[in-house]
Amino acid sequence: MPSPISQAQFRKLRLLLGQGRVGSVYTYLADHGYYYACWAAGEVDGSSPAAPRLGTVPGLRLETVQHLQAGELTQIRLAMACGYLDALGLQFDKGPLITRDVTAEETAEFHGEVFRAHFLGLTDWSLHIPFEQQEKAGGLEAVERYWQGVLRTSAQLNARAIARAAAALLAA
Repeated sequence: MPSPISQAQFRKLRLLLGQGRVGSVYTYLADHGYYYACWAAGEVDGSSPAAPRLGTVPGLRLETVQHLQAGELTQIRLAMACGYLDALGLQFDKGPLITRDVTAEETAEFHGEVFRAHFLGLTDWSLHIPFEQQEKAGGLEAVERYWQGVLRTSAQLNARAIARAAAALLAA
């Protein structure tokens, strides 16, 4: 379960995004148990454990990434991070803290908005087919179970990569 985030902490995250520091926002959230941030950060570079791989855009198919310019990828990455914070921030409507990560439905919603704003389609989303198959097989509950599994796996892989990088630094 993620650590609760106060409105003051959330405002600081917004300020970081305003400075274009997407990696810092994802690192902070990942460190506080928000698994989407682990997934969105992508692979970590062994030389800098907390730095997300440049060019990684959460949920964007590799084939699509290869056809976009670096500036477009940066804009999409920032828009995704803003969409993620917007989705998390909706929890303040129900209480003083953010206490959970995004659901599959929330994730699909802000990814769709960002993709449409950047003239991309559902076929450009890496999770479109898996979500669609899960929904056909077991409904929205199956989609959510699948999504939570994706997030847990991302967090585990991220933790392993950081541990490997830390071990390499200690061995050097």
